[in-house]
Amino acid sequence: MHPQNPNEKLEIAIKNSELPSLAKDYTELAIDGLMDDGILKDIPLVGTVIGVMKFGNSLNKHLSAKKLYKFLFELQSIPLEKRIKKIDEINSSEKYQSNVGEMLFELLEKIESDGKPEIIGKLFKAYIEENIDFHTFLRLSHIIKNIFYYDLLLLKNYDENNYLYDGNTDQLESSGLTSFNINAWEKPEPKENCKGEIMDNGKLIVEYGLK
Repeated sequence: MHPQNPNEKLEIAIKNSELPSLAKDYTELAIDGLMDDGILKDIPLVGTVIGVMKFGNSLNKHLSAKKLYKFLFELQSIPLEKRIKKIDEINSSEKYQSNVGEMLFELLEKIESDGKPEIIGKLFKAYIEENIDFHTFLRLSHIIKNIFYYDLLLLKNYDENNYLYDGNTDQLESSGLTSFNINAWEKPEPKENCKGEIMDNGKLIVEYGLK
């Protein structure tokens, strides 16, 4: 892989020993300053990826930097050895045709919401910590990429019986995250404002991506 490839730069950033030094408040401020350009040198882990990308305008550069930051920030608490081990594990596997950096970079570039990179980062953290496998991470990330961000937030309000109360949408149901049907067999009847039920993939997104 060419050393100036952003896929490789992203993977290097994830495996960087300096990742825990990301400071959320400072970096958010610095990234907002990208509209004036020249601030990237103060955010090396973001800047090293952005620096090898081509942009049509400063707005695209700004948005890409924010997405990269929000993703990387969620990984900062994971020990370096764990990050390296899990990435190398996928890269050495014959199951996937692309390496981790390429898959993550393509995913982050295609999502449109400010909030989704944070969710993707939390799910990738769950993979590294072995709470979900890599296939599940990819499947959930693909679903998240295609769903309206504020619909995803509706998933959070469900009870111990999996009854969903905050809302439900056709897009959530068609993605297999919820159901409008209510299965009250051997369970208490739901409250009057029940909107359906949350499915297993929806619960995984809430547990590992929205908390």
